[in-house]
Amino acid sequence: MADEPIGAQGANGNENSNGGQEGSVQFTAEQQAHIDALLAERVSRANKSNEAKFAKDLADARAKWEADQEEAAKVAKMSDDQRKEHEAQKASEELLAAQKRADDLQAQLNHTNMVSEASKMLADQGMVADEHTLAFVVRDTADETTAAVAAFAKLVDEKVEAKRQESLRGTTPRNPGASTSIGKSRGQLAAERANSTSSNHVADSFFGTK
Repeated sequence: MADEPIGAQGANGNENSNGGQEGSVQFTAEQQAHIDALLAERVSRANKSNEAKFAKDLADARAKWEADQEEAAKVAKMSDDQRKEHEAQKASEELLAAQKRADDLQAQLNHTNMVSEASKMLADQGMVADEHTLAFVVRDTADETTAAVAAFAKLVDEKVEAKRQESLRGTTPRNPGASTSIGKSRGQLAAERANSTSSNHVADSFFGTK
């Protein structure tokens, strides 16, 4: 087999080399420095956030340890009866605190459910359930929320109808005489004709002699 020409090998080598660099991205020194600065700033913010969280956790742990030490010292000075009474009181306080947490969680769940139900009811009425509207209609129970949505929808309908009536009253008819003369007697029409005529010809116009 004949050897491949050196020139052809060089050309193929250059093509492979260029092909390997074709997918890479090259940055200028200024661009790379900017990217490095952005990365360093992000890392610094993350470190500061972690440091702040660690400091808070450490402070909370220290405060709890000090409270426990103070509690232990106080209990050590108590008699047996006092200690039992103190432990019962502490257990009662912990139970009340746990019940409050449970009640708060239940209230949050109920509120979420009421927001969902109110959103559906408003959508059925053709209204957008934005934050302000939901704050107006959401109540503690389903019945109260339903009543509030109905009252809100009625209020909106009344406002829309009032605006429509106001718009109709403000529209100028194409033939004012035709619209205003409906339902009037002949005497009223004659009086209006007389009032619109000059004072020198009122009688003639009214009796139709001219």
